Formats: sequence, structure tokens, C-alpha cells
Amino acid sequence: MTWIKAIPPKMLHDEFGVYQGLWMPEMDRCWIRKEDNTCVCSRLLRTRFGNVEHVTISRRDPNSPVMSVTCDGSGGFTWAEKQQIKDELFGEKRTAIEVYPSKDRMVDAADVYHLWVFDKNFRLPFGIHPKEHQKAINRGYSITQGELKDLQDFYKERGTV
Repeated sequence: MTWIKAIPPKMLHDEFGVYQGLWMPEMDRCWIRKEDNTCVCSRLLRTRFGNVEHVTISRRDPNSPVMSVTCDGSGGFTWAEKQQIKDELFGEKRTAIEVYPSKDRMVDAADVYHLWVFDKNFRLPFGIHPKEHQKAINRGYSITQGELKDLQDFYKERGTV
């Protein structure tokens, strides 16, 4: 894919007063993918986990002179697309996370995805690989006889049992 550098929101804020808000005016890097108007912006944060790149991924409105986001539902990205964007712009050896916060901390104002990309040598203390500093806890089963019957009926209705 072809990425081109774009004027970052920080410059648009500082020079023209375009962006307001808490974090958007701090986005000091920006790229647009020519093929589909995907827009990626980032800012570097200093955290207790080291430097973390806060990344936004959205589709840019091609008719707007600034980085306005399309909010018509066309901004959706698959997991694989977000992985590819992370790899292409920030590197294959870096770990990134996407956060689903508690409801009281949720912000959902536009079709924008947020990733947090860690330094190259950072490793999450958990993952799907069982040997990485974790052990599954055996909680037993949490299904009642009534729930089991509902599940059997569900599959029976579909002809799969």
C-alpha cells in the first residue's frame, strides 16, 4: 500500500486553530493511504510502561481539506487491516493493543479506532501463548441444566444436533 505523509492535526491546530479537544491537537504525525483514504495519526505518550504511540485509524473524507472522518459506517476495519497498518507504519516487531474501556470511560464520537503501540522490546505480560508468564485458572463449568437444554434446543432447531 502507498502511504503519504499528511499535515498532522497538531500543525493544523497550532497554525490555523482547526482542531480542538484534549488529544487531537497533540497528534503530530499523520499519513494517508492513497488507495482508500485511510488516515492514521499518532502522538507519543510517556507512560509507566515506557513510550507508547497513541494511534488513530479512520477513513478520511476525500472532499474535506482537513482530516475529517467519514461517519457513514464506511470506516470499519477488520482486525487484519489494523494489524497491517500497525506493521507498515510502526513495525512488525512492535506490540499494539486496542482497548475496550469500562462504560464510564468510553468515548465514541466518530468512526475512529485507537491503538496503543509499545516500544519495540515491550512484551505484554499475557497473551494466547500459554507459556508466557501465565497459567489458566480452572473455574469449572458455569452452565445450568436449564441453559444446557436451551443450547440443545438451539442446535436442534438448526438441524445441527
